[in-house]
Amino acid sequence: MNELTPPQTTGGDKPEPKTLFQSCPDVDSFSQAIKSSTGLTFDLVSLLDLNTDFIQASDKYLLLNIKEHDSEKPDNLLFFTNEEVYVCSRNAPSPAAVKAFEDVILKPFGKSTIISFLVINQILSNHKQQLETLIRGIRKLEDNFDLDGYRALSLGFERFSDRLEEFHDLIIGLQERRYKQVETQYIVFDYRVLIAESQSLQARCRRRLSTLKDLRQDHEMKSTEELNRKIVNLNDVLKKLTSITVILMLPTLIASHFGMNFQFMPELRIWWVYPAVIAAQVIIMGVFFFVFRKIGWL
Repeated sequence: MNELTPPQTTGGDKPEPKTLFQSCPDVDSFSQAIKSSTGLTFDLVSLLDLNTDFIQASDKYLLLNIKEHDSEKPDNLLFFTNEEVYVCSRNAPSPAAVKAFEDVILKPFGKSTIISFLVINQILSNHKQQLETLIRGIRKLEDNFDLDGYRALSLGFERFSDRLEEFHDLIIGLQERRYKQVETQYIVFDYRVLIAESQSLQARCRRRLSTLKDLRQDHEMKSTEELNRKIVNLNDVLKKLTSITVILMLPTLIASHFGMNFQFMPELRIWWVYPAVIAAQVIIMGVFFFVFRKIGWL
């Protein structure tokens, strides 16, 4: 467990606290630190299983669990009392970031106000990076659309959008000073910027989700057009086959007629029958060919 110690003041300034906050590497050490300091115990295992942000507040403490979307360590646990601040998060602020708010740290609940702001601000940055990752997924689908990839990406966008809404509601709750441990009036401008960026991120996410849906519609339209072209081509082939079948049907019928073995076939003894049949076949085939060509089947 790491402790962040601010520089000590000199002269007649009010002395700063010994430590600003305690950063815990895991949930067990976080829970043990809270129990050792306050005697309070929480079912953090069940808390982490929740797929939503969690806030538990009282006059003595404030417990926050802020979720992230598809990150390596998605949970950000913050615990504030009147004097102590405990953090279990990969987004724990650096000494340089805290030092920028030296004038606020000394105020009542100044530590918890600044630490919560810096953690939330870093989570917002992580959300921006996550949105860029999802946008890259859209670009890949634009180059090579894949239905399974679309479904996975669409689900990712919907879950991410839900996460952004919860995240924005949490910031609004802090900005409205619903919990005494976070006095946002100390840094009103910073929280307004935070809220504006959160709203902008939500709007970008909605636009990209709309783009993703449009991409699916475009793919379906192209697929439908391609299918229609194949059907048209198939109809053309069937028309040609039908035309050829009809043109050859009469010669085939005549050939089958003369191929019969009957005892009495008087036409076999007439010399001009064979040339007449051949001529009739050619004429009829020509007529059929002309008709089918005129109607566009050939």
